[in-house]
Amino acid sequence: MHYSGDALIVKFLVAATCILDTLHVSFVCHMLYHYLITNYGVPTSLEYIVWSWQASLIVNLLTILAVQFFFVHKIHYHCPHKVRWLVTAPILLLVVAHFASGIAVAIVVTFIDTNTSVLAQTWYYSAISSAATVTVAEILITVSLCVLLYNGGSHAALPRTKRLVNTIIVYAANRCLLTVLVVVGELAADVDQQASWSMGLNFVLGTLYTNSLLASLNSREYLLSQGSTAMSAPSVSVLHFAVPPVVLDNVGSSKDGGR
Repeated sequence: MHYSGDALIVKFLVAATCILDTLHVSFVCHMLYHYLITNYGVPTSLEYIVWSWQASLIVNLLTILAVQFFFVHKIHYHCPHKVRWLVTAPILLLVVAHFASGIAVAIVVTFIDTNTSVLAQTWYYSAISSAATVTVAEILITVSLCVLLYNGGSHAALPRTKRLVNTIIVYAANRCLLTVLVVVGELAADVDQQASWSMGLNFVLGTLYTNSLLASLNSREYLLSQGSTAMSAPSVSVLHFAVPPVVLDNVGSSKDGGR
């Protein structure tokens, strides 16, 4: 909300992701209170999944969907027209597939049975596909952003502009680094059928995506300051190469003649 020039949709996206992240933290706190406080010393309570886990999963899916759609839109906007859909269509399919797989897990757990044995039967198919699709989608988004930035910066004439583009590329790679590590860890836990580890990693995934969006938007102030410094070089050079005053030969000759 600090940038008054942002489009209304960007402000709405920031507000929505913050609200979703708050809801996610609330659901996680409810789940922890249910297992650690209300049912403290009751091991049989761990055989059933409380409703707040499904709620937190759906909120996480909505957060990831919104953030990835934002970056896919940026890729689509900056891509050359001929390959625009060729680049963004596979990423969109993976993003939608991840959302659908996560919703399938939530529906099975909610409407069929809350016993963890049912979850274990569907985990290998739905949870693994969900983790795999979000991993591939995140890698494709990062690679696409870095390639587009590199191609755009390779044509820059000023060295400072190239350094600015390289800084943006580093930011884009760092945005993906932590989220990719978490989703790869979640995928490994799903393959090894470690449901508790997968749930724990999934708890922080939505918050990481929210932070990646906010960090990308908040970094614009620093990048703009670096860009204004880079763009100030041509104006300085113009002052150095200003047209010098014309020396009048006639005036000089008349002075010499007078002497």
